[in-house]
Amino acid sequence: MKNKGHAADYYRRILSVQPHPLKRLDAFAAIMHCHRGQEIANDSGLTDYWYYVVAGAVRRCTIRSDGRRQIVDLMLPRDFFFVAGSKKEETIEAIVEETVLASYSGARVEQFAEHDPRFARELRDVAFQSLTRSHDQLLILGGITALDKVGSFLLSLDGRASDKRGQVELPVTRYDMAEYLAVSVETVCRAMTDLKQRGVIALAGKRTVKILNRSALEDRAGEKFNGGGSARSRPQTLKSSDYIRRPRDGCAAPNPSPRTYHASAAR
Repeated sequence: MKNKGHAADYYRRILSVQPHPLKRLDAFAAIMHCHRGQEIANDSGLTDYWYYVVAGAVRRCTIRSDGRRQIVDLMLPRDFFFVAGSKKEETIEAIVEETVLASYSGARVEQFAEHDPRFARELRDVAFQSLTRSHDQLLILGGITALDKVGSFLLSLDGRASDKRGQVELPVTRYDMAEYLAVSVETVCRAMTDLKQRGVIALAGKRTVKILNRSALEDRAGEKFNGGGSARSRPQTLKSSDYIRRPRDGCAAPNPSPRTYHASAAR
């Protein structure tokens, strides 16, 4: 097993070959190794930092008024996120064992941006990346049924992967998915099972999902993540007529009746 010094050198080499906007500051970056559940916080509490995910995954979460936790941002490899020096009513923590981050001093980043217009534009792109993640999450949460939300979430993860093979490696547990989608974990499990039974996805272990029928997901949610285009003209595999909503948790269940779906059924 590598010691910490060797591990830091190893991940610094990985960082050196990954293209990203703050590339010119890699020499000043500190490599951080985090365990699952470890909070990402500034020790001084005074300095702002930018973080780049080299490996693993990080979540930003807050506590809702009803006491439930809500994941408001999910950072995956090659994502940047910002941690302000002032205290915020939110928590940022690693959700994968052996999560590795590169940290950049906010003061140094701002100094470079003030003297280099090109770097300032690159920094703006980093900020827009975070806004794009928030935008995508709002679209996901706007799904009417649990199948819409889970399907959109899988498409989003597949779109963010560097190697799009139709196979999604889930960086989170079912509980994390529930907290990201603002539903119960039972709802997430039922939706995943339903998609599997319909031949839309296949589960290869607890964390690997193979998308077998991409059009079935894209026809309902794909336009949200593919440039806002219109839905495909082919018949939809997952139609609103196939589902009724459970009144308590919003989980979609197969409609046993072949009759036409009416708006009143969703109430």
